[in-house]
Amino acid sequence: MYNFMTMLDITHTEDGDVELGTGDVTYTESTGQHKRDLLLADKGHFKESPAAGVGAFNFMHDTDPENFYRTVRKECSKDGMKVMDVGQANGEVVIDAEYESSES
Repeated sequence: MYNFMTMLDITHTEDGDVELGTGDVTYTESTGQHKRDLLLADKGHFKESPAAGVGAFNFMHDTDPENFYRTVRKECSKDGMKVMDVGQANGEVVIDAEYESSES
């Protein structure tokens, strides 16, 4: 049985900027933000983890999406997520993955 944990981080806007709508920094469940960041980042974009990142734009002209899906699964797993499924629905990438707790 998997124990999923809640990841908290500074709230971002849809553009990836820090959300300051209340005039102060707020925190939110951030698994979706982390998935987006991994998708958009190329290798080397994260100073602390230079090997992390899918680089989704590099897959734009691929005719077989399986290479992209495989890379997404691998990067999410390396980031500590349990990946159930990666696919596409209504023209958008859907990642069914959650962070795993180290506790049983």
